[in-house]
Amino acid sequence: MAISLTAASSSAAGKQYEPILEELLFENKTVGEQLVAFEDDVKASTEITEVSATVAMQAYTSGVPSSSGSLTSAGTAITPVKVMYYQEFDPNTLRPSRYGLSMKKGAWETASTEFERVVLGLYGRKISYDTEAKWWNNALSATKVSVAALTPGVGQGSVGAAEQTYVASLTAGQFDGIITRIIYNGGALGTRIKVAGTTITSTNIKAEYDKVYAAIPAVVLADKSERPRIYAPYSHIQLINQFNNVATNYKDVFIVTDLGKPEQKVYFYGIEVVFVPSPENCIVAAKPSHLLWATDLLADVNKMEINKIANNRDDMFVKHVYTIFAHVMNQAYNVLYLG
Repeated sequence: MAISLTAASSSAAGKQYEPILEELLFENKTVGEQLVAFEDDVKASTEITEVSATVAMQAYTSGVPSSSGSLTSAGTAITPVKVMYYQEFDPNTLRPSRYGLSMKKGAWETASTEFERVVLGLYGRKISYDTEAKWWNNALSATKVSVAALTPGVGQGSVGAAEQTYVASLTAGQFDGIITRIIYNGGALGTRIKVAGTTITSTNIKAEYDKVYAAIPAVVLADKSERPRIYAPYSHIQLINQFNNVATNYKDVFIVTDLGKPEQKVYFYGIEVVFVPSPENCIVAAKPSHLLWATDLLADVNKMEINKIANNRDDMFVKHVYTIFAHVMNQAYNVLYLG
């Protein structure tokens, strides 16, 4: 079965140390803190529509006017992918361990409340984080082939070498992650704003963030209805704190509140920096509404089913089932920095 159990001894008798020390892992901040846009009740072929317009002033005429400008409405049909996580385990193997102490008396009783609370609780959170990581970093096998076949270039209208290397490094998954979608969104290459990156350190982090900030369209920064965010890898928390500790003259650039606390927030020129499981040397600058997490029901990602495999068996299964899709909107206003 799927349980790998190393008990301290062959007997569960004696004193047990509390608490059980769990493996460390990140929480799913993208979902928990609503860092991007979410759309529930998306089943099959749901149309996501983007509209744009151009206007042209012209001289007045009392005769027949000439039509000028444009009104464009483009729809994209998306269907979230149904995925699952599944493991089987035999609770009877837990009887000689500490988990046997939380089983009810009787040979029929094999359910351990402590095992379900701690071990399966960790398993569920691991799935939640793995889902978040894949929403940011994932690629279909067909997309990997398509991106690999492109000729890389330095211009905005071509895929960059770093972008191509990033997609090639991904293990083929069940759907395209959001960064892959920014790079290659349905074949519409060149519409995102590409910034060539490098290896980011505590010394050059301000200079590299300056490149991202400079690339954000002024109309995005000036929009009062929704502020953009800078999405950065977790390692940048330490790099920013180290930079501020040395470059004291720039502490009004990287503004850090509640330093070192779980609720710590970081702002760069007033734009909030949020930390996600993106790859190293990768920064995305976009409005949250431009990055869409589509699903049938968002709560499904944290829903776990535990049951017997069959009525005449005592071994059990744990299963997660949900749907997920990543979609990018208004590509021309999103910045992708990749080193």
